[in-house]
Amino acid sequence: MSDEITLTLTCLSNQSTESISVSLNSTKLSELCEFAAALLGLPSSDNLILSKDGKPFYTNSQQGGTQPISSVGIKNDDFIVVSMTASAARANAPAPATAPSIRTAVAAPSIAGGGLDFTSLLGAPAAASTPSSTTTGSSGGGGLTFNLAQAQLPMFNQTTPVQWAGMNLDDCIARNPNPDCFIRVLLDEPRHPNLIKELNYHSPALANRLKTAGGVAAATAIWRDNMQKNTMNATLSKTMSRQKEAEMERRLHLNPMDEEANKFFGEKISKRNVEEQYQQMMEEFPESMGRVLMLYIDAEVNGHAIQAFVDSGAESTIMSSKCAEQCGLLHLLDTRFSGIAVGVGTGKISGRIHVAEMKVNGHIFPCTITIMDGDGLGDKNMDFLLGLDMLKRHRCNIDLGSNMLVFSVGSGKMETPFLHEKDLNETKGGTKDFDAEKSNKEVERRYEEHDAKMKEGDDDEKMKGDDE
Repeated sequence: MSDEITLTLTCLSNQSTESISVSLNSTKLSELCEFAAALLGLPSSDNLILSKDGKPFYTNSQQGGTQPISSVGIKNDDFIVVSMTASAARANAPAPATAPSIRTAVAAPSIAGGGLDFTSLLGAPAAASTPSSTTTGSSGGGGLTFNLAQAQLPMFNQTTPVQWAGMNLDDCIARNPNPDCFIRVLLDEPRHPNLIKELNYHSPALANRLKTAGGVAAATAIWRDNMQKNTMNATLSKTMSRQKEAEMERRLHLNPMDEEANKFFGEKISKRNVEEQYQQMMEEFPESMGRVLMLYIDAEVNGHAIQAFVDSGAESTIMSSKCAEQCGLLHLLDTRFSGIAVGVGTGKISGRIHVAEMKVNGHIFPCTITIMDGDGLGDKNMDFLLGLDMLKRHRCNIDLGSNMLVFSVGSGKMETPFLHEKDLNETKGGTKDFDAEKSNKEVERRYEEHDAKMKEGDDDEKMKGDDE
């Protein structure tokens, strides 16, 4: 099993934090100091102090730097504080200001860089310190003073929204961690109408709540609550996942043949392999994630305009009886060919029309059509299916490179383009009659039904508990 772990390194003096993956048994303590100096922008790896859980476990000036980091009890996802010894801190400190406001810690050299002041415990007089940089215990004479730099988080510092022409929703969220700034860009900026549309696509219920909140302040509160909820759920899920993995590792060490533990790690490896394939697919041929549009052409049957579905996998050319009636062909129906069609599904055959006139791009092609009973074919997404029998009769070529259906006409060729999404109705997989508002309302209705069922289930559980 791999001994690679992830550590979080932070330096309070320059407020830098970075994550690093290292080998638990191969990485030396001195090497960890060198990594920390490089990642956190420290002037040197000499005289650095590494602390965990508030306790220093290694100083780079002492012996023992060749020991692996596993020797000091470091584990995966540990939080390591990196600081400098007192002498190194003084050597690298900037020139003092005329009126210093941050209290200098008086403590043993081994922990001076940690920022803890124990002078009140030793009975020594303590200099005045500013409230912004120190926190003192409530008791009169035994308080601890922590000289911690004031947190400077982007979401608290940001006051002006970050925006630019053409920005998408992901960019808007990432560049505006302050909920108030994000909401102002989302709702109050007429230059970005696409943002609320994108949010509506991903989360219609949330988008509707923000639009109907009644102001920026109310919408900001909703967005902040949503962020907190998502963060809590993600943290809880990650914590539970880590706990389960740790338990499975323990069981596997105790019994390498443990069936459940082996199954757990087998599934984990399988998921990793699937994710690697997914990433490869997204990088090399992302078009495979798109929806495939079926092949339709514009045609006329007996003088009536129709969109013909080109299907080389269908044995016969088929039309619904409703479409045949609209095209004025039912009086030519030969019912001697009635029966039952068997394939992916079953359907009733009303009969056959032996010769019908199909016109494509002004060229007439005689066509034999089997008439199926009903309003539509299959799931009623199509009325007329141009099958393999007619494709072979007219020596057709499906040219996907040029997106054309090519007919043989005498000694020449005739091409007709396959229709695009904008040309096809929604029932045929297109967007010609797509109503975004109607679709969004349908999604919102389903969300509301889901929430109502969840609430009903919670109420039932509560009533059951009260009864017990």
